[in-house]
Amino acid sequence: MKENSMKNASDLKFFIYSRKSSEDSHKQVASIADQIETLNRMVANERLLLVVPPLTEEKSAKEPGRPVFNEMLTRIEKGEANAILCWDNDRLSRNPIDNGRIQWMLQNGVIKVIKTPSREYYPEDAGLLMSIEGGRATDFVIRLSKNVKRGLAGKVRNGWRPSPAPIGYLNVGEKGSRTIIKDPERFELVRKMWDLFLTGTYPVSKILDIATKEWGLRTLPRRKIGGNPLTMSHMYSIFNQPFYYGYFEWEDYGTGEKRMFKGSHEPMITENEFNRAQTLLGKKGTARPKTREFPFTGMMECGECHSSITAEEKNQAICTECKHKFSYENRTDCPKCGTDISEMENPTLLKYVYYHCTKKKNRACSQGSIRVEELERQFNEILDGITIDEDYLNVALDYLADKQKNGESEEKTTRASLQASFDSCQARLSQLHREYISPQNKNYQLYTPEEFSKQKAEILAERDGLEMELDLAKEKFDKGMEMTERVFNFCAFAKKEFNTDNLTKKREIFSTIGSNLCLQDKKLFIDKLHPYLLIENELRDQKKLYERLERGKRGYTKEKEAVFATSLPNWLRDQGSNLGHPP
Repeated sequence: MKENSMKNASDLKFFIYSRKSSEDSHKQVASIADQIETLNRMVANERLLLVVPPLTEEKSAKEPGRPVFNEMLTRIEKGEANAILCWDNDRLSRNPIDNGRIQWMLQNGVIKVIKTPSREYYPEDAGLLMSIEGGRATDFVIRLSKNVKRGLAGKVRNGWRPSPAPIGYLNVGEKGSRTIIKDPERFELVRKMWDLFLTGTYPVSKILDIATKEWGLRTLPRRKIGGNPLTMSHMYSIFNQPFYYGYFEWEDYGTGEKRMFKGSHEPMITENEFNRAQTLLGKKGTARPKTREFPFTGMMECGECHSSITAEEKNQAICTECKHKFSYENRTDCPKCGTDISEMENPTLLKYVYYHCTKKKNRACSQGSIRVEELERQFNEILDGITIDEDYLNVALDYLADKQKNGESEEKTTRASLQASFDSCQARLSQLHREYISPQNKNYQLYTPEEFSKQKAEILAERDGLEMELDLAKEKFDKGMEMTERVFNFCAFAKKEFNTDNLTKKREIFSTIGSNLCLQDKKLFIDKLHPYLLIENELRDQKKLYERLERGKRGYTKEKEAVFATSLPNWLRDQGSNLGHPP
C-alpha cells in the first residue's frame, strides 16, 4: 500500500501548513519563515503539487478551534487537496480533538499522506503512530500547563505577583525569577494621588486632571502599548487595588480558589489608608475587594453538626458627629444622623474577624461565632501547656547531642544483634535444605513438600524482615533524634512565632500540635499528638518541682536544669511513637 502511495505521488495535491508555537507575534518571528523555506525546498526537490500558497497560523494548538487549520481540513474534505506538508506532526495538533480528526481522515484515506522533513504518515501504518505522537504532544501541553501553574504558585508563595506590576512599580529580573520594585519615576506621583484622595476633598476626576496635566504622569511605556495618560477606569482600579498596601489576589494552587496573598514588594500605603479609601469610594458604588486570607479556615469543624468552620470580616465606623457605630459596607452615610462618610474628619474605622460554622450539613445548627482574638487566646493557652523555656531547650539539645555521640556504639550493638539473628536464619535455611534433600528424607520421613515449603516461607519472611531492619537501623536512629530535636525546638518557639503577623506561620503552628480541631460553644478543642501530650504531662510534673526552688538562690539554675534532665529519658523512651511533623 505504501509502495502504491509512492507510485501515485503525482495524484497527490498538497497544502503546506505552518504554525507558530506562540500567539505573541514578537516571539519566534523567524519560525514560520524557516518552516516554509524548508517545506518549499521539499516541494521543489520532490516535484510535489502545491494547491495554494502556504497556509500560516499564529495560534496555539493547545485548544481546538484554530480557524486556518479547520478551513484547511474542510477544503481537504471537499477534495481541493489530499495531502499535507508540515514541519512536524505537533504543528498540526496538540489537543485530542484535532488529533483525532486528523487521524480519522488519514486512516480513511481522505488524507493520502502527511509529509514532514523527517518522516511520512500513510493510512495503512500511521494510525497508531499518529495517535502516539499526537498523544505525546497533548501530554506535553498538559505537563507544560502544570509546570507553569506550579512555577506561578512558587512565585505567589514567595510573595511575588506573577503578572505586570501596577503603575508605580516595575517588574525586574530574568524571566522565571522576576521581582517587583518601586518605579523611581512614578512611585512618588502615585503616592501623591493617594494623598489627595485620602483628604476626602478631591474627586477622582480632579485627581486625574492634576496627575496627567500638571504632573505629566503617563503609564509605563511597553513594547506596543503604554506611555499614555491615565483614564478614569484606571484611576478607580488604582484606588481599589490591595496591591498598594502589600497584598494581591491570586488563585490558590491547591484549592483553585482565589484568595489574598501577602506580597514581598514595598507597600505604598497602609491598610488603614486603603480602608479609608474604600469608604470614600462607597459613594461611587465601587465595591472593595472581599477576598482576604484567614489563617485558620479549612482546619476546624463544628462540634455540633460537623460542618466546616469559615471566617468573615466585618467593617464598622464610628460617626464623628453622633458617635454611632455602624457597618459602613455599601453605605455612604451614618444611619443615625445622616452625616456623609466622606465629610467625617478622620472617622474611627473598626475591623472584626469572626469564625463560625458554615451550617452546610445542618442549616439549623445553633452554634454562634467567635472573634479571632478569642480563638487565638484559647490557642495560646494550649501552647502554654507545651511551651518550654530556653533553659529546658538547652538541656534537651545537649542531652540529644550526647545521645547522638553515643548513638554509634548503640547502633553497632543493635546491628550486631540483628546480624546474629539474620545469620541464624541463613543457617536454619541451609539446614532445612540439606535435610530435605538428604537420604533420610527419601520417602519424606522428615518433611513432606508442603511442610518444607511452609517452613522455608516462614524462615524467608523472618530473614527478609531482619534484612530490612538492618538497612533501616541507622536511618531510624538518626530520624528519631532529628524529629525529637524538632519537637523541642517547636515547643520552645511556637508561641512566639504564633503571635506575629505571619499568617502562614500561624496556620502551620495551628495545625501541627494536634488533629480533630473542633469548635463548639465558642471553645476550641484539639486532640494533641503523642509527643506534645508527653511534654505537657512532663512539664506539669516539673513545674511542681522547680517552683519549690528559690529564685536567686545560688545554684538555682543548676538545680532547675537537674529537674529538666530527669524528664528527658522518660520522654525519649517513647520517641518511637508518632512524633508529628513540626514546621
